[in-house]
Formats: sequence, structure tokens, C-alpha cells
Amino acid sequence: MTQQPVLIISQLSFHTNAAAKNNDTHVTVTVRANNGIIAARIDNDLGQFSENSDSGPYNLEIINQVSKNELTGGNTAIRIDPSGQESWQFNFFLDLIFTDGSHLSCEANNIELDQKRQQSTFGIS
Repeated sequence: MTQQPVLIISQLSFHTNAAAKNNDTHVTVTVRANNGIIAARIDNDLGQFSENSDSGPYNLEIINQVSKNELTGGNTAIRIDPSGQESWQFNFFLDLIFTDGSHLSCEANNIELDQKRQQSTFGIS
């Protein structure tokens, strides 16, 4: 039986659109396999993201070296915890790289998170 490639690198980039992210707004990004196991995560303020700017790539910590098959159909959750009222509008791109050099990705455009809607989840393909 052939060994399945496993996750070795997870990199995340943001493009902030019309509404910036404050420097003290905490960002948590969690990558989960299709069975719910956490594969990778970043949990940090990441600093200020100005309007119409690019940020990253940021390396997520690999929590579990899950296989490519397990990540196919998994998801990525992005959560913000602002210190007050804030609306952050952004696009993101997540690149998942495996031991055989193959990739999976997750991306979305025109996302808006704020103090009332703090989290959104996106499928991995």
C-alpha cells in the first residue's frame, strides 16, 4: 500500500480591502481535516493590516500531520476577537503543502468579520 502524503507546510496570506484590521484584533485560523482533527493553526494579533494592503504569508503551526485525503473536504475557520468595534474586510489564500510536493488550497474574497460576526468557515479543495 502506498503511503499517503502528509501535511508539512501551511501558509496563509491576506489582502485587506476597504476596512482595515486594528493592530490589537486577535486572529485565529484553524485548519481541520474532514474528520474534525485540527491539522494546523495560528493564534496571534498579527499587527495592523492597512486598507488595500497585502499581509503574509504566515506559517501556521502544524498540530497534526494529517494526510492529503483527510484534508480534502476539510475546512478552514477564520475568527477575529476585536478589542472594541471593528469591521475587517479581506480576502485570504491558504496553501497546504504535502510531503510529495502536492498542494491543496482554501481561499475566499470579500469576507467581512466584525464584533458581531466574528467567524466564518470555508471548505478546502
